[in-house]
Amino acid sequence: MKRIFLLITAIIYGHLALSQNKNVGYWIGTMNREGEYMEVSFEFKILNKQLAGFFYSSSQRASGIPLDNVTYSRDSLIFQLMTEPVSLFKCKVSNDSIEGQIIQEGFSNGNLALIKSQPPIKNFSTIDTSFKSKNVLIACRIYLPKINGKFPAVVFMHGSGGEGMFANQYFAEFLASKGIVSLIQDKRGVGKSTGDWKTANFDDLANDHMNAINFLKKFKKVNHKQIGIYGHSQGGTIAPLVASKSKDIAFVIAASGIGDTIFKQDLYRTENDLKSNGFTSVEVQEAINYYKSWLEIAKTGIGFEKLDSLNQLSKNKKWFEWVEAPSKGHWLWKFYLHIGNFNSLNYWKMIKIPVFLIYGEDDQIEDIRLYIQNIDKALINQANNKDLTQIILPKAQHNLCVSPEKNEKFFWWHISPGYLDIIASWILYRFKN
Repeated sequence: MKRIFLLITAIIYGHLALSQNKNVGYWIGTMNREGEYMEVSFEFKILNKQLAGFFYSSSQRASGIPLDNVTYSRDSLIFQLMTEPVSLFKCKVSNDSIEGQIIQEGFSNGNLALIKSQPPIKNFSTIDTSFKSKNVLIACRIYLPKINGKFPAVVFMHGSGGEGMFANQYFAEFLASKGIVSLIQDKRGVGKSTGDWKTANFDDLANDHMNAINFLKKFKKVNHKQIGIYGHSQGGTIAPLVASKSKDIAFVIAASGIGDTIFKQDLYRTENDLKSNGFTSVEVQEAINYYKSWLEIAKTGIGFEKLDSLNQLSKNKKWFEWVEAPSKGHWLWKFYLHIGNFNSLNYWKMIKIPVFLIYGEDDQIEDIRLYIQNIDKALINQANNKDLTQIILPKAQHNLCVSPEKNEKFFWWHISPGYLDIIASWILYRFKN
């Protein structure tokens, strides 16, 4: 009986300790490093009897990004934000303020200063749901303006890799606040979605997005004639493939999309990466020759028996680890066989609906000027589509954000100014209710 009493007491005490955390609630303030300030917000709450935290920053397009390793004890709050490299926060909590230090490898330490506040009132609602796409179930979230009416809508498509909802959450919230329905989703095999993107080809992913469009039609607030797609990087690359599959798509917004084959873009990206990391012109050429050789095998499925000798000849080069072929049996061999020869121009030449192209001026991953020229020709000369808007965002990189150069004075990286406003304005101007 005594043990049961002690156990109940421990459970009650633990629950009270969690519920009485001073840090639980919504906090606003600034992060400061080297005299540069950035407005941020944090929210701490109890979820499943565990302390959880979330990060918000309009300049870094972050909304509800989960914090990692959140611990609280005796007014000491420690947590991590999965930046690159990881940011570690060590803070002290009082009744109405949180103050602490930001530690990040390779950077001077910064400071965090927050005060307790009320969370912002949102003029949109959300629905967490899912839809079927052939034999997979795709988890999604839909953002709906709270006012009455029918609205244009955007389906957000994924970038490369295992991308989930969080990648587009801030953007979706922004558009919804302007009166545009938005749908974000976990890529197959990510988050709550079933399947596996590593075994999918671009047709599979395009069909997932098509099913997302069809799913949106079930909602009364969606104008069925004003549903468009937005894709960044891989999403922008396969956007014309998606649009070519349906007459139900009203517009295409393609950001940092490839206007050539995936194979050529990989070579361009890797060559720039090697140059920026200090390899000589001779070393760069050697590395690219090796990289091109195994990519040829990957995109054709021919010559796999040559891989061992290629590796043997190159394994002692100092550039080898930068371009090393994946091991035999790695998922990339089958994946690249499907995507290596993909050329978006084959689909851009079929698109006759309004198109908005966006690129970053300092993109080192893509040859943006070549891609703009290629897509222009495909749309105007072959599709006879002159309804084309295109912008290049000053100083923006592939992710359409601005970061300091290597020898430049520190500033917080941020989304290109006005980028989201331009997108929302373009949609609302083109598709007025």
